[in-house]
Amino acid sequence: MHKAVKAETRKIQAEKRRQEILDAALKVFAEQGYQGATISQISEAAGTSLGLLYHYFPNKKALMESVIAENSFLPLLKKILGKPGDQNIQTVLTELCTGFYRLLEEKKELVVVFLREGTSNQTVRQVWFGMLAQGALSIKKFLDQYVERGVLKTHATDVSARSLMSAIVMLYLTNEAFGDGFAKPAEFITQMVANQLNGIEARQKE
Repeated sequence: MHKAVKAETRKIQAEKRRQEILDAALKVFAEQGYQGATISQISEAAGTSLGLLYHYFPNKKALMESVIAENSFLPLLKKILGKPGDQNIQTVLTELCTGFYRLLEEKKELVVVFLREGTSNQTVRQVWFGMLAQGALSIKKFLDQYVERGVLKTHATDVSARSLMSAIVMLYLTNEAFGDGFAKPAEFITQMVANQLNGIEARQKE
């Protein structure tokens, strides 16, 4: 029993140390950019040795991928879309878009990394596009279910999925630049989802 407690304690400590490294990496990536950041800087910011950092992450790319995975919207998306039962599609999509927007607000440092190097650095671009592609695919599959039920018209659900995600990213970037005087998030998201559904909802024949 004593050995089991010790093993669990070591596991908790290891996860805590790993998270500290990821938090430090995100901060350094945001300040220095992915290209400018070094493993030594991240190690110093995390207050750990290089050897221990390499124990968790073999290289800078693996570290970047883990930072994004830990801070991405995919877990939230899966949680919302994976709820059991016959959900009201407008309610779900509104909740999803609102959650995505709030996450962008909470993860400003990660957004800074994407904006700074997403178009010029292949590693950052691949990871960013990979995450967006997974998100769009999850939303597409969700919309496909409602097409099969006859709730939505047959249409390019992949385009609808990407349109929703793109609208939220643009809303966030615009409000970051000009303030929410341009568009209040709650009102915009509610109306945007309603407008989107208005074009793809199946109409009952009179």
